[in-house]
Amino acid sequence: MPNPVGMNRQDFLQLFGLGAASLLASSCLGGCSSAGSDPAPTAAATGVDFTVDLTAVTSTPLDNPSVGYVYGASRAVIVAKTAAGTYVAFQAPCPHQGTSVYFNQAAAHFICPNHNAVFNLSGGIVSGPVSSGLKQYTVVQTGTSLHVTG
Repeated sequence: MPNPVGMNRQDFLQLFGLGAASLLASSCLGGCSSAGSDPAPTAAATGVDFTVDLTAVTSTPLDNPSVGYVYGASRAVIVAKTAAGTYVAFQAPCPHQGTSVYFNQAAAHFICPNHNAVFNLSGGIVSGPVSSGLKQYTVVQTGTSLHVTG
């Protein structure tokens, strides 16, 4: 039976193979371009000035040893309670790609879940693909309120 399209099997396979190779090559080259690279590091928030009411329901994670932190200022800042009972505040977005860090009270570390960057209680780099530490903010406790500035 004659082929109504006018293409034999060998021509079809060659054409299909070239199309697949072109698609694969463009995907690989696109993945290597600068447009597909990691975004620029995230800057720390400036002009931070807010209060955390320690008696508020939203602050209860601070007293839970398995959590020990809350986010403030539109998730730009993480406030954590150390095992010693003091409070610290740092920029929440990881400097590498901007993913919000979380606090591990038992290990006394801030951790980025994106690439496992780890920061100490001073905001310094412990490990991970980061080139700068976390910016620390000032925390002043007055009674049951924390005033965070920076």
